[in-house]
Amino acid sequence: MGVGKTLISLAVILSTLHQPANAPPYEVDISPAITAHQLHTYPFGKALDLRPQLPAYPPLRTDLALPSLGEMCANILATHDRSAAADVGPHMSKLLKQRICYYRYPPDTSCMRAVKAASISNIPERIYLSTTTILVVPPILVDQWLQEIEKHVERGALSVLKVEGELPGIHKLLEYDVSPMSRLALFELMPGHSHGCES
Repeated sequence: MGVGKTLISLAVILSTLHQPANAPPYEVDISPAITAHQLHTYPFGKALDLRPQLPAYPPLRTDLALPSLGEMCANILATHDRSAAADVGPHMSKLLKQRICYYRYPPDTSCMRAVKAASISNIPERIYLSTTTILVVPPILVDQWLQEIEKHVERGALSVLKVEGELPGIHKLLEYDVSPMSRLALFELMPGHSHGCES
């Protein structure tokens, strides 16, 4: 990839950095997007409806309390416009930067054959919404991407994690804006796939 295309890619990443990631708009078996703070503390609304459907979310993990108006606004902004995080105090900034997720409900197994129904988990799957960009490039270009970011992007505008060896856990990846990694590293993470070449 030439420098021009690299710069275009970086410009797109920077210009969309504060746009929220959204759940698939046309799926019916998913919950609304929700923050951990809402799920843990809100005694009303979607949090109240969602908690009983999550067997892994026992009542002991809740700390129900009516949120302040500021906390409610922060949760709405966290889900829809995180760019406000730079303009508020530390407490609200922390709420604006929290992780957003939604849950995919398991399919209805009442009409399935018993064997197939038994193979399907009845626990909703948690899916995090993220604006992290994973750049998958040939191994020789990983360091070049890092150099181009350092050269052309204002210091502190992007948080960057170079992925080497094992892919970090999801919570670590969610903390960064850009994560360059080599195609070889990606192929090694995919069981049953062989890369066949060193490019």
